[in-house]
Amino acid sequence: MFKRLLVPVDGSVYSNQAVAAAVNLARQYQSSVWLLHVIRHLSLPAEILAMIAAGEVTESRQEILENSAEIILENAKKQFESAGVTSVHTEYVFGTPSKQITDYAVSHNIDLIIIGQRGVSSEDENMLGGVARKLTNIAKTSCLIIK
Repeated sequence: MFKRLLVPVDGSVYSNQAVAAAVNLARQYQSSVWLLHVIRHLSLPAEILAMIAAGEVTESRQEILENSAEIILENAKKQFESAGVTSVHTEYVFGTPSKQITDYAVSHNIDLIIIGQRGVSSEDENMLGGVARKLTNIAKTSCLIIK
């Protein structure tokens, strides 16, 4: 039924809960899994920009965000591998999360998108986050939102 799972990850608590749920589904359905991290076109916090300007941080904005994306993806991938799920693909892209996730789902013939209720930029933990809310409106793929 769900042979191709897409799990957008951002390193948040809710994202980690979505990964845990996806691990169980992947084992149950013997699914292939695609882990996707979307790097938004936003500036870094002022504190990090100040450290870059002072020479304390020598990486560029893009390098910092790409390195962070790789760590987030690798941490999620390890959870699947620890559970015996071996068909796990990782990728990061740049852009608007809801658009990138839906486009990725279509281009990779995904059966189910599994996403956390909220992300790292969430304010009210009882409300559905912006990306999850948009996905339910625009995705042509079924979505499972994990609370």
